[in-house]
Amino acid sequence: MSILLAPGPVPVLKEISNAQTKEMITHRSEEFSKLYEDLVSRLRKYVGAQEAYVLTGSGALGLETLILNLCQKDDVVLCLPNGEFGDHLVTTVNVYAKSIVHRGIDGNGWNLERAKDKIDSAAASPNNAKVLAIVYNETSMGVKNNIKEICKYAKSKGMLTIIDGISAWPGTEFNMQEFYVDAFVTGSQKGIAAPPGMALIGLSAEAVARFSKRDSVPSYYCDLRRHKKRYELDQQTPNTPAVTLFWALQKAFDVLDEKGGLPATVKRHHEASEYVRKRLASMGFGLIAEKGFESNTVTGFFTKDADTAKMIKSKLASEYKIKIVGSRGKFKDNGLRIAHMGNFDMKNIEACLDAIEKILKS
Repeated sequence: MSILLAPGPVPVLKEISNAQTKEMITHRSEEFSKLYEDLVSRLRKYVGAQEAYVLTGSGALGLETLILNLCQKDDVVLCLPNGEFGDHLVTTVNVYAKSIVHRGIDGNGWNLERAKDKIDSAAASPNNAKVLAIVYNETSMGVKNNIKEICKYAKSKGMLTIIDGISAWPGTEFNMQEFYVDAFVTGSQKGIAAPPGMALIGLSAEAVARFSKRDSVPSYYCDLRRHKKRYELDQQTPNTPAVTLFWALQKAFDVLDEKGGLPATVKRHHEASEYVRKRLASMGFGLIAEKGFESNTVTGFFTKDADTAKMIKSKLASEYKIKIVGSRGKFKDNGLRIAHMGNFDMKNIEACLDAIEKILKS
């Protein structure tokens, strides 16, 4: 049996996978309304949202949904990317609005000290940026940005805050109200460890008011006014959802609660990340994330050259049946990533690290 340690899709527990095998129901039924109401109410509570929705589609669809509903073509959005997924965020913003972009250094994180003058400048510019958009956990290299202090300051400047939390939650501390976040998205195939195909979004009261008063939205499927209207009518979705995936997500929420809820999940991820970094450093590898900005859910590390990285990845797969992935950006050639995300088993993490140690000595 192989071991998958890629940062999503992550392994799915049998009980979560089996939840998809129930007899099919119509999405226009009382049974589905109860299912969706359970998912939405729990998600609101988990992330501290005023409103929450589950969309059939990837995390990228969820992020695009937030942007197209909350930003208009003449709006200016301050973006602070520091990796590939931050770059994707900028690309998405530019489809629907205008961006001011300050690109961070690969491997380095954003904190308020680094972001403050960027926020001040964007807020005071003739274009007057009204929105801040940033990735919480830059998956491509395993870097966690300090979004709480950044978003708090951006809100003090009158900005709406949009957070890509796709690889962060629930393995990283987060609450929309405490973090001053107006719009948040994560994906089902990451930390919640359900099958891929669902985007989970949370919205503040300010964000809800913003999209609710719009005359038009440049999408039909992603128009949150339709999702809000249908949910308020009968706790259903405006279009046919992936019903079987929704069952799996419900079971994934059950597992989260059974394992001690969010505090226990954050603690488990944090401890795993510290263990992985310690082991890798002891083997002589460099760690990609700047100290103080390390991800809870994925660790990026680099080797002396591209050939060594390729050899480790290849031998892990062929000799040990362990799958890890490469890094991106500056570390695309000689960087690797190990995910400790979702309902992972520490025995598998240890098996991977032990195998790397053996490969280095062979």
